[in-house]
Amino acid sequence: MIKRLTVLAALSLPLLAVAHDNQKNPEIRYRHAVMEAMSNQVAAMGLILQNKVDRGNEMQVNARALAESATLIGGLFPESSKGADALPLIWDEPEKVAAAAKSAVEATAAFAEIAATGNKADIAKGFKAVADACKGCHERYKAEDD
Repeated sequence: MIKRLTVLAALSLPLLAVAHDNQKNPEIRYRHAVMEAMSNQVAAMGLILQNKVDRGNEMQVNARALAESATLIGGLFPESSKGADALPLIWDEPEKVAAAAKSAVEATAAFAEIAATGNKADIAKGFKAVADACKGCHERYKAEDD
């Protein structure tokens, strides 16, 4: 039993080293921080849209913050940032990634304009368009969360 655990531990060391390297890589940490900020904006707006918090007057602020952050997506995947949650395919398809980033920028910018109107029906449709833009890229280029 101890021998098996020793072998298992020895085999897992390279994986732990990669995970540790990813945590130390500032490019990966930066990408993660930007994506987490965007995820938090979406979560906050989701709470507003679901009427779980009464902060409809803050929707526009969240939407603008999301749109501004989305402009960074295209630059979040330099060669030096391979690994972490990004699948290797993202570095093999730069044109598709650029198109997906552009789609996210356009969807979030349009949503920021819609959020400024205060029209709940339009806001819900715009929010779905943002979610769809994010989902398309995540499904193709992001490793599943554990």
